[in-house]
Amino acid sequence: MVTVTAEMSWSSSADDASVALGQRATYLCFPGISARGARARTLDHALDLPIVDPLRQTVALTVGRPRGKATRKRRFALRGDLVAIAGCWRLEPLDAGVRVHLTLEYDIAAPLKTLAVDTLRSRSPLPIRTDADAILSRAVDEFFETRFADHAAAYCERVGARLEPPARTRGRAGDRA
Repeated sequence: MVTVTAEMSWSSSADDASVALGQRATYLCFPGISARGARARTLDHALDLPIVDPLRQTVALTVGRPRGKATRKRRFALRGDLVAIAGCWRLEPLDAGVRVHLTLEYDIAAPLKTLAVDTLRSRSPLPIRTDADAILSRAVDEFFETRFADHAAAYCERVGARLEPPARTRGRAGDRA
């Protein structure tokens, strides 16, 4: 499991952000996600991962509904055979908008991890030793984590841009942890 986070501020209200995070169209902003059709229950996910050639998977999207006073939190999942993603948006109201915290947990299927390790092994000058697989496995995890962190930041930017009024443009600062 690889966990990444991203944070940024949006100029929309926390209520408007919460409503937007409950809409299917918001998840089409996720890097590599595209709709199969207007009413399709599944989405296409083009995986842009380091080391391995581009891959595609079909994912099922679920978006949790806020309960009680948890309107400042929104959970979602994109589940596919190669990569499953569990996400949580946390919203903190600010005077001039909302601060968003996005946490993504990636569960990488064993065949994808094996493919990445084998591909890296074929390119690696590492001598054949008993700890080579562990070294390559850690390297794959680091490569994937870096790419997933970039995806989290890009996703926050895209969703924030959807919430901006069309006549206004405003700079945003983002950071990732």
